[in-house]
Amino acid sequence: MPSLDSVGQQVGDFVVIALLFFGLLPLFGPLDVLLPILGYDAPRWLGYVLAGAAGAALSWIRPLRLRLVVRVWLVGLVTLVVFITALVFFELDGNAVGIVVAWGVGLGLGVGLAYPPLWRAAEARLRVD
Repeated sequence: MPSLDSVGQQVGDFVVIALLFFGLLPLFGPLDVLLPILGYDAPRWLGYVLAGAAGAALSWIRPLRLRLVVRVWLVGLVTLVVFITALVFFELDGNAVGIVVAWGVGLGLGVGLAYPPLWRAAEARLRVD
């Protein structure tokens, strides 16, 4: 019979993987809007499959730590907010190029906010001695 510690560890690992998966979902959300404009009838579960593949790749490349999950959530949140804001305010509902640009800007801002070496590089450039 497994000990209570191993059960707790397994539940904790499952929660971290679930949080990583749900943090990755907003990164692929713009595909639901973009693919029909391009003429592809993609299944509704495509974003889930891509998020699962990205999560598997991330967990294979790097060990899962809470810091990685927080960074993924930050990138996903920024991407979602920028994309939805651009979609609504700039009325990008039929504009494939605008959707790709909004998606790219959201991803770029999210990665920039979540990647500490970029913070240090920006601070070094902006520092006045």
